[in-house]
Amino acid sequence: MSHFDIAATQRTPHLLFDIEQGVFLMEGESYPEDVKAVFDVPMAAVSRHLSGRFEQEMVFAFKLKYFNSSSAKVLMDLFLAIEESAQNGNVLRVEWHHEADDDNMQELGEEFCEELNLAKFEILQI
Repeated sequence: MSHFDIAATQRTPHLLFDIEQGVFLMEGESYPEDVKAVFDVPMAAVSRHLSGRFEQEMVFAFKLKYFNSSSAKVLMDLFLAIEESAQNGNVLRVEWHHEADDDNMQELGEEFCEELNLAKFEILQI
């Protein structure tokens, strides 16, 4: 699965991965009952792509309103894979979007940002 577009549900985010466009998007809320069932297959596809070499910049956009601790673990694993891919010479940019009045989501973005050194991390207020 090198491309997917999984619609959001009440408890899961919209997930989009498009290699041709160089885009990964996670948007909405994430508090699934079974994190593995939701994320294992799509995140494995993203990790496979990140483990290779690619020419174009890859943009990872996060537009989350809420996520639970299990989803935070998925995010942290993804950020570690992004950083490792950047260490291997790939150009990656993370966009962490948050509402202007959502200090909590801004602070979470700042914490995740500290995990990345080579991948560019932007915190964007919407």
